[in-house]
Amino acid sequence: MRHNVWSVVATMLALVVAGCGGPGQTIPLSVNMDAVPAPEKMTAPLRVAVVPFEDVRSDKAKVGRYQHYVESTVDTLVPASGSAADQVTNFVLEYLKRAGFQVTRVQPGQAVASGSADVVLSGQIESYWSEAVTRFARTELAARNRLVLKAINVGDGSTVRTTVEGEGTKTVVFFDLEDLEKLHSEALGQTLARFLADVVVADRALKPKP
Repeated sequence: MRHNVWSVVATMLALVVAGCGGPGQTIPLSVNMDAVPAPEKMTAPLRVAVVPFEDVRSDKAKVGRYQHYVESTVDTLVPASGSAADQVTNFVLEYLKRAGFQVTRVQPGQAVASGSADVVLSGQIESYWSEAVTRFARTELAARNRLVLKAINVGDGSTVRTTVEGEGTKTVVFFDLEDLEKLHSEALGQTLARFLADVVVADRALKPKP
């Protein structure tokens, strides 16, 4: 009899623990250019053709996670629209426009029309991740990304290749997805700001800063 009682108690405890965790949800995560400091305007704007970025991460579906206070519940963060490659490419296009470049988008393998661009920009996504971890009385936010950017100057055929990173952390009392989206956007903006800080415009081309 006593063995049966303890078996029932153990089963009930297991159900309570499992019930506290529960399955995680899939949550769309957006990027917002309006959350990013305006880029410095280029003094000599170029015509830039942007090739969609390539996502070389092992898991291309996820861009982050939200771990609840009960650690067994973890929500998966995915791009709000399209893929991570779409999200990054669109962000790059808008960021360069705000920096004063004349930007067009071309498809992979599509030839850039003669005389239509000074620079062809492509890139790879090596890291693109944001997360929120809720602990007692606080939630810790973090965002980070790493991009490989390649700029081919049409005029002389020279190439500028660089790897740049952006990251940020923040602690809030209550989790709000908008806080993580803002940090996510700021980290991506930081990456592109660092890229532009590493180059100069000379002779209708992008050159490494001396």
